[in-house]
Amino acid sequence: MFFLISWIFPKRMTQGIMYLTQAKFVVAVVVVLYHGNQVLLLRHSYRPRYPWGLVTGWIKGGESPLEAARRELWEEMGESITDLHYFYSGVVTRHHLEIGFWARVGPNNVSVPSRDGEILESAWFPVENLPRDILPAQIPIIQEAERHIHMQREFL
Repeated sequence: MFFLISWIFPKRMTQGIMYLTQAKFVVAVVVVLYHGNQVLLLRHSYRPRYPWGLVTGWIKGGESPLEAARRELWEEMGESITDLHYFYSGVVTRHHLEIGFWARVGPNNVSVPSRDGEILESAWFPVENLPRDILPAQIPIIQEAERHIHMQREFL
């Protein structure tokens, strides 16, 4: 169909038709940071019921998922972490795609309260003892990262 449309209409009109007829998605990244068997969680100010969660953020236009993950790490932690590993992608809601990365970092990699008030604090939690007020949707993401890391170890 695209070939037929592009053959009949000029390029700009074809692009407009494609834009109007295709599904739109917002795409986010989520990053699981490990030190040993602990995961770093941030306490977010905008989620009073489930304040604890992973580093997350929306991908901006023109950014790759990896670039967005690195930017979010910088914005939420002030850290430049380059050794990120892809492990997950999934449709969270009908128009929300999420892409996950994990990394191993040192214990000194922690977040400080953000200037914009989004991040209040950070803390390391054992994977088997996450806080009760963690965002429930992020528990399976941490478990998936764990499976990915264990599978990777088996192949080494």
